[in-house]
Amino acid sequence: MRLRSWIAASALSLALATPALADIAVLPGVAPGSLDTVVLSDDLVDFVIDGLVDGTDVTVTGSENLILQGQTIEAQTGTFNFLLFTLTDPGSAFTAAQFNLDAVASGPVSIFAYDQFGDGFGGVFALAELGDNIFNVAATNGQIIRSIVIMSTAALSGVSGIQLGGITTALVPEPGTWAMMIAGFGGVGLSLRTRRRLALA
Repeated sequence: MRLRSWIAASALSLALATPALADIAVLPGVAPGSLDTVVLSDDLVDFVIDGLVDGTDVTVTGSENLILQGQTIEAQTGTFNFLLFTLTDPGSAFTAAQFNLDAVASGPVSIFAYDQFGDGFGGVFALAELGDNIFNVAATNGQIIRSIVIMSTAALSGVSGIQLGGITTALVPEPGTWAMMIAGFGGVGLSLRTRRRLALA
């Protein structure tokens, strides 16, 4: 249990260690300009949902088994609190995104976008119960986005309307950077899942 808490705390501290001059902004509301819709298509119940945008493969990973209802990602049973958006090709990145979060109840959500160096940009936002919670992410000044992480205290019933833009080639980070990011994401997801189970018990 202590190891899980340490991993979650480490991941959160890395996420909050944001440079002063952020080149990636996470904002509530619709993205300016046009983006391409991610077409989700996955018949398997798994932690991963696959999609396609502008000829590029997209992966959405959760800490629960996920299913598709139309073009909405939902948990197989109940709700979920964690999602990770990435392009399947580690040599690709994007410069803009938009998505809609459906929450079962009002509460906070942490949304962070990570660049090619593993630096996180974002913050904590308020979710409205059963409402449209549309968020957009935009990179400027030549910055690119490698992944977007959603960690919600409020239970999520679904995410829909996923759109990406500005797909480009990126420098591949060092294996150690990927390992640290994946361990952090997994630790935070595990922590949220454990906390929810304890709250329900």
